[in-house]
Amino acid sequence: MDFSRFCLHCGGLLEKNFLFCPHCGTELMVRFTPAEIVDDSFNKLECIAAQGSLGRLENCRAALDTMEKELDDFLLKRL
Repeated sequence: MDFSRFCLHCGGLLEKNFLFCPHCGTELMVRFTPAEIVDDSFNKLECIAAQGSLGRLENCRAALDTMEKELDDFLLKRL
């Protein structure tokens, strides 16, 4: 058995003559080197991290909007 590549979808070890990944069923049209798999994985993680950051920023914005409204209400009551 000549295990010379990895499935880009699941990372499973593949023989070079496989047409489909036996682990996840993905059709294998291109050979991927370990470096390509690592790069793709890091790119996906960076996208996930960026989406998480945007979500946290949106939560902060909503909290600030709420605090601003509460402060405005408080100041109006004091006048």
